Amino acid sequence: MKSKKVAQFSADFKVLATGAKAIGHPARVAILKFLLEHNNQTCKSIVEQLPFSQSTVSQHLAELKQAGFIEGNSYKTSMIYTVSESNINAFKKNFEAVFGKPEEKRQLSMF
Repeated sequence: MKSKKVAQFSADFKVLATGAKAIGHPARVAILKFLLEHNNQTCKSIVEQLPFSQSTVSQHLAELKQAGFIEGNSYKTSMIYTVSESNINAFKKNFEAVFGKPEEKRQLSMF
């Protein structure tokens, strides 16, 4: 009987996979991009600007918060969502560490 090999992934791979899963839905990408451009927003203000229902935005905000891409701070009766720049930058660095930096300029040719 053969024994199964168990994959042991590095911490970089695990962190990268967790972050990729968190932004693995187009709605989460749209919400994160919106927050990068307009930081410190409530769920209601995001719903007013993006074509998603309140329940959809709430669900995706929870996923982004769990992954550490955003933070939620209570203010009166609302939650204010803010991008965690340090965690976004750490994800970018981790991505580059695993896959390398993208080329500065890409020379595209039709032929």
